[in-house]
Amino acid sequence: MRSISHRNTLLSLLCCLFSANLYAKSCEFKAVSFTTSFETAKLNSCEQLSDNHYLLTTDAENRPINPSPWYAFKVELNEAAKTQQIKISIQAKQSKPRYLPKMSIDSKTWQDLPFVIKDNQITFELTLTKTLFIAGQEIINNAQYLSWMSEVAQASSFTQIKLGNSTLGRPIDGLISQNANNTEWLLILGRQHPPEVTGALALLGFVDELAQGTQLQKAFLERFNVLIVPNLNPDGVAAGNWRHNSKGIDLNRDWGKFTQVETALIKAKFDNLLTGSQRIVFALDFHSTQQDIFYTMPTDYTVAPSQFSNDWLSKIKTETVSSFVVRPKPGSSPGRGVFKQYIADKYKVHAVTFELGDNTQRELINHVASIAAQTLVEQMLETPPQAFIYSATAP
Repeated sequence: MRSISHRNTLLSLLCCLFSANLYAKSCEFKAVSFTTSFETAKLNSCEQLSDNHYLLTTDAENRPINPSPWYAFKVELNEAAKTQQIKISIQAKQSKPRYLPKMSIDSKTWQDLPFVIKDNQITFELTLTKTLFIAGQEIINNAQYLSWMSEVAQASSFTQIKLGNSTLGRPIDGLISQNANNTEWLLILGRQHPPEVTGALALLGFVDELAQGTQLQKAFLERFNVLIVPNLNPDGVAAGNWRHNSKGIDLNRDWGKFTQVETALIKAKFDNLLTGSQRIVFALDFHSTQQDIFYTMPTDYTVAPSQFSNDWLSKIKTETVSSFVVRPKPGSSPGRGVFKQYIADKYKVHAVTFELGDNTQRELINHVASIAAQTLVEQMLETPPQAFIYSATAP
C-alpha cells in the first residue's frame, strides 16, 4: 500500500489507504493530516466531504468476524494552518459504530467527545490547535503492558516471565507467583480481542489488588500459585485489529485446537507447570462487551465446586456499590474453542469470562476489579483443596 498526497485540492476527494502493519502512513489534505504512526492505530481510508468535513473509514482485518469496529489515529495541522475547526465522521464497513470517540494530547489522558450517530456514521467536531490522538477507547499498547508488569514485579512477590513470542515475533510476557509447596493454580488471561480495553482496565486493577501484599493476600499466595497473561494478542493490539490475531483467527475460538502460536504458548506453559499433583482450580478471562456480564459455567456442569462462581459473584454483589449490576450468565459451548469452556472440560473446574461494558465508568471499573480480587481471594481461601476436585458421585 502507498501514501497518497492530497495537497492538490482538485484531488482532495480521493481516498488514501492505510496499512495496519506498516506504520507512519498518512492522509494529507490542505489543512490537516490523519496519520497512523503508532501502535493500535487503525484507519483504512479517508475522504474530504467539504471544506472542513472528513469521512474516515475502518474495516475489519478479515471476515467473517464478530464486529467490533476499532479506530485510532492522529490528526494534526499542516504547517500553513494555525487553528482549524473540523468535523470528522467515522464509518465502519458493514458494521454499526460500537466505540465512542475519545481525545488525548499525549495518548495517556483521555476525554470523551460529544458525538452524533446517523446512517451508521459517528460524527464529532474539533477545534484543532495541536496534534490530537483520537480513538474508540483509551490506548493500552504493548509497551504499556511490559512496563506495567515490570512495575508489579518490582513491587510484589510476582515475577515477570517471558512465555514466548507471537506469530510476528512480539513478546508475550506474564506474571507468576509460584511456591514449590503449592499445587493449586489460579490462571488469569486478557486481551484476546484487541479493542476490548475496559476488560484490560479491569485486569490491571484486579492484578494490582492481588499484588498489594496485605495479610490476606500473603495468605492467598502462600497457598495458591498464580499465572497471569495480560496480553495474549500483541500482534492484534499493535495492528488495531477489530478482533483477530495476525493470521485472522479469533483466539477465543482456538482453545483445545491450538492452531495459533499464541494459544499454543499457553498450552505449553500449562504442560510444563501442571505436572504431578499440580492443577488449575480456577480461571478468569477478561473481555469487554455492551454491558457488564459474568459468563459462568452452569452449576450442574462437570466442574467443582458446583456453586463456586455463584458464591463469588454473590460476594461481589454484596461488597460493591449498588450502582453496579452483577449479571451472571451461565452457559456452555462445547467444541467452539472458547477459553472458559476449555478450562471446564479439561480441568473440571470453574472458569469465568469477566466482561466489562464498553462505556462503564472507569472509576467503577477499578472499584469492581478491586472488590472482585478481594472477594475471590476470600472465596478461594475458604474452599478446601479437596473441594476443587470434581467427583461424579459428589452431592
